Amino acid sequence: MNYASFKTLSLVTFLAVGTHAAAQSTEPTKKESRKSKRGAKTEVVTPAPAPAEKNGYASLLKSPQKQSAGMMNLYYKNQKLYMEIPMQLMEKEMLLASTISEISDNLDGLVGSKPQDPLYVKWIHSDSSLLLVKLESNNITDNDANISDALAKNNLGAILKIFPVQAYNADKSTAVIDVTDYFLNDIKELSPFGAFSMYRGAGYRVSESFKRDRSFIGTFKSFGDNLMIKSHLSYENTLSNDKRTLVKDKPVTVVLTRTLLLLPSTAIRPRKADPRIGVFTTRKTLFTAANNKSEAVYFANRWNLVPKDEAAFAKGQLTEPVQPIIFYIDSDFPAAWKPAIREAVNSWQKPFEKIGFKHAIIAKDFPVNDSTFDPDNLKYNCIRYQPAAVANAIGPSWVDPRSGEIINASVYAFHDIAKLLNNWMFVQTAQTDAAVRSKELPQDLLMDGIKYVIRHEVGHCLGFMHNMGASSAIPVDSLRSPSFTQKYGTTYSIMDYARFNYVAQPGDYQRGVKLTPPEFGIYDEYAVDWSYSYYPASVSAEKEAKQQAAKITAKAGDPRYRYGAQQGIPFDPSAQTEDLGDDAMKASNYGVKNLQYIMQNLHNWLGKTDKDYTYRQEIWNNILSQYVRYVNHVYANLGGMYVFEKYAGDPVPMYQSVPRAKQVAAMNWMLQQLRDLDWIENKAVLQEMSLVGTPSMVLRKQMIEALLQAPQKVYLSALRSNEKNPLTSEEVMKTLYTEVWGSTVKNATPNVTDRELQKAYVSALIKQSKLGSGTGASNALAFNGTFQAPIEGLQEEWACGHNHGVTASRDAFGGGSVQFALSPSMEATYFAALKNCQTLLRGAVAKTSDLQTRMHYRFLLEQIEKTLK
Repeated sequence: MNYASFKTLSLVTFLAVGTHAAAQSTEPTKKESRKSKRGAKTEVVTPAPAPAEKNGYASLLKSPQKQSAGMMNLYYKNQKLYMEIPMQLMEKEMLLASTISEISDNLDGLVGSKPQDPLYVKWIHSDSSLLLVKLESNNITDNDANISDALAKNNLGAILKIFPVQAYNADKSTAVIDVTDYFLNDIKELSPFGAFSMYRGAGYRVSESFKRDRSFIGTFKSFGDNLMIKSHLSYENTLSNDKRTLVKDKPVTVVLTRTLLLLPSTAIRPRKADPRIGVFTTRKTLFTAANNKSEAVYFANRWNLVPKDEAAFAKGQLTEPVQPIIFYIDSDFPAAWKPAIREAVNSWQKPFEKIGFKHAIIAKDFPVNDSTFDPDNLKYNCIRYQPAAVANAIGPSWVDPRSGEIINASVYAFHDIAKLLNNWMFVQTAQTDAAVRSKELPQDLLMDGIKYVIRHEVGHCLGFMHNMGASSAIPVDSLRSPSFTQKYGTTYSIMDYARFNYVAQPGDYQRGVKLTPPEFGIYDEYAVDWSYSYYPASVSAEKEAKQQAAKITAKAGDPRYRYGAQQGIPFDPSAQTEDLGDDAMKASNYGVKNLQYIMQNLHNWLGKTDKDYTYRQEIWNNILSQYVRYVNHVYANLGGMYVFEKYAGDPVPMYQSVPRAKQVAAMNWMLQQLRDLDWIENKAVLQEMSLVGTPSMVLRKQMIEALLQAPQKVYLSALRSNEKNPLTSEEVMKTLYTEVWGSTVKNATPNVTDRELQKAYVSALIKQSKLGSGTGASNALAFNGTFQAPIEGLQEEWACGHNHGVTASRDAFGGGSVQFALSPSMEATYFAALKNCQTLLRGAVAKTSDLQTRMHYRFLLEQIEKTLK
């Protein structure tokens, strides 16, 4: 397939629209009659002459209050903004984007962020007007002229705005238009309210009312290939949820920088993406006569790195790129952070040197006294500081829609990533590293953590997706090995969500065990090689594609290079967030043991440094959240399916059920945890904190609900298993029944834990049978309700990550989706289990002599019989 032709098609498709429109302006200025080919007369009504200019070109632009010369000249006069556009820019493809420069409430939007995706546009000259047209580039073809013509008709550019020409210069090589109303207005496609609103991210509804009378045009600049206009826009926002209006008509003002950027006249040759490696993609639909159907084609999102000296590069010599990737560091960052951020950005030079590029990525401070620099211009990539109480960092990027070439990328780092790192290191490594046992991390550890966060986000800016499978190839005991961890850290990829070494035990750090992720893993070097290896123009697109595919095929049998796509609800236990190692049960045993140790020593470590107990309350909450992660890591193995992206001939299956032994181990681990939760309510710890209720009871209830939903997962896993004796849904239900009702079957008095489990079991059965009120349980545990245990993390999914769950079809670029048969109807199974409980409880009520036990049984029986009526 000739991908080199795509860039040609893109121009052909969209120039067709402009050519037609421009031709209209050359029609005669009187009515004419022409004969069609069939002989009939067709009246052609030509446009009326352009209205006479009230002001000539010179008088219109005479003595402006402000002006700027560049790609398009800008003039501000009498509260109007005029744009002078050369005719040679007609039909040229551009990007139009908005960036928030300042805002009155940063929970409505982030300074430096681009709330909406840039618009792909061009200008068209039609009669006495200029049309701003939004282009469509998703449909492409090869060199087929007929299909190209058809696409031109079916992908007509949509007119965003018609601007009457106010004046032409003497030779009509430029036209002046009034853009005041466009840039001093609430334009949906350029709105400041979008993906980066913290209110929306928290689930609130926000409605905006634009206030023109409080808005005005600010500064503007024009350069050789771009221009920028700052609009001071005012709104009144109303914030509400499902219950009530929280804030009504809150005044909000945003300084919004609009950038109009000229794209290269010729798009770079796209690189066809491969689902076996984790890169962001630009999707196209290919129409070609060679196939009898359309085809989805994915271009890898990547920067265009070209060596300055191709001859030296070909000899294996380190060569600088023609245009390096430059990230500018926000001058507003705390001073102590800046060296760490600079080092994190520059560290990406190392994997690029392995493929021949020197100084491919460079960190610079915001320039001082440079009138050409503006961090909100689409031309500049920035690491921006966000002074908000949010424990997060994100790294989105924007591309040339024709090719997937990354045009702009930025990192937004919130202030509370410091808090997040502090909490992570405490609950994951305090058992072995005394340095983290305090309210404030030592400066060197905090800076190391910031480097890790920024390095990960810069990876997204380079086009790399999360690889949640990178840590699953590491044997758990290797994470306690000084030699292994010093070489590899906790994972094979910085793009994983493998944080700090919670497997390490007391004393391991002193033996030399490393507790942090690697600077880069071997997968990262492999991903850089695949995305940024350079091919000269003499190498055909077909040859490049074959060589690129061969690189992945060569690694297909090595789990260290496997790409594990991020999932929503985990069904592949080897591609989970926040996990470590190849055995969740073993790793979680280590982790739980460490949490118990940390809980026991919490007061001793913090002592008088935490006078009001707020920090240890926070750590206690994080201990619960970390424990929930461990439970979820194990739970994913029960009925789990390993999923592999593969090409024909790769030595891996497309999917594989988790082996029976591992599923049984996961179920037994969870059942054991149900009876070992008392450590969570450590009285010595809780007596010094605010009232928190009984978290162990809530946990038991949620775990039972999850286990009772597991038979649906297990059914699917057994259906696709290659084992002779896979774990079945019936076995899971029988095991749960035996565990929960064992004391009752033996006519023994149930203890407190038994009673909690039995109540949770009956409640969950009623819910799952759909005979009572409520809905099915979640596939993942999370705290809510009577106590606080926030689960915090780097939530890149807001802008640059992909968060996919199981879908009804399998798409190679669908984020790890896999096609399953519809899950079985389990209501009858739950109904039968309820009937069994009813029979058991009727007998138990009659047999037991203990009043408290009898009342407990009667309560459960009443619930069941009320449900079964």
